[in-house]
Amino acid sequence: MRIESRQFFYPSNLLSFLRLLLIIPIAYLIKINTPAANVWVIVLAVLAASTDFLDGYISRRRGEVTDLGKIIDPLADKICLGVGLIVLVLYRGFPVPLALLLIYRDIMIILLGWFSFKKIGHPTPANFWGKLNTTVIAVTAILFLMNSPEWLNRIFLSLSYFTIFASGLSYAILGQKILCPEWKQKTLYWTVLGLLTILVVVFTINFRFI
Repeated sequence: MRIESRQFFYPSNLLSFLRLLLIIPIAYLIKINTPAANVWVIVLAVLAASTDFLDGYISRRRGEVTDLGKIIDPLADKICLGVGLIVLVLYRGFPVPLALLLIYRDIMIILLGWFSFKKIGHPTPANFWGKLNTTVIAVTAILFLMNSPEWLNRIFLSLSYFTIFASGLSYAILGQKILCPEWKQKTLYWTVLGLLTILVVVFTINFRFI
């Protein structure tokens, strides 16, 4: 892995750092919970979400895809979403199971990324399912803040559970190929089945189907 000091000032990487900084005012605005604060938190959340698309586009457009960007981009996503959901749980009654499941998934992905880096010598970039999960969770949180209709919140909560599982599975498969290529596919299938069972239980409890 090669990181140069000038890479910290690439526009794409600056956008990732900006996304990290934005979580501070977003968390504060969620906590104080005033009408004006609610408007601003939505504006800043949309701005933070837009940087997640722009940093990747700009880095590819300018030919500035770097190992630093591959690290800071997904890390910024995980920190922003994790902190944001924790604050929503504490001050706005956001569903606890969804927040816990996302944080658990992110911790596992960070550990997987670290061990993969130690083995292959460079970070693995975020994939499609990871980016989709970030987008869906961000939209879910924004809709929750906007007091959207219950049916719409339920749809995006369902999509959130699905993308958390799908993205976690995609990274698990990648990790298996990098770290444990000798594993039999049957082992991975049983692992996936266990994760799916946990997901169904959490989903059922959260939506009070039992």
